[in-house]
Amino acid sequence: NGVKVLGTPPSAIDLAEDRDLFRAMMEKLMIPMPESGMAVTVEEAIETAKRIGYPVMVRPSYVLGGRGMEVVYSDE
Repeated sequence: NGVKVLGTPPSAIDLAEDRDLFRAMMEKLMIPMPESGMAVTVEEAIETAKRIGYPVMVRPSYVLGGRGMEVVYSDE
């Protein structure tokens, strides 16, 4: 109907949500980032958290406004 919608293009959202693509972009721009990782299972999350070091911020992908985010202090 000719209505223009303002917002972030899906390609930019994908870039921000894909940790590997995002890290590559930050390195290209020489912007330092804290250590991070991705996990699909609880076991992967614990392994990643132990590698990075606690506390860690855990958050689901494609969620805005901080919903579902939690600071985790141990693997228990």
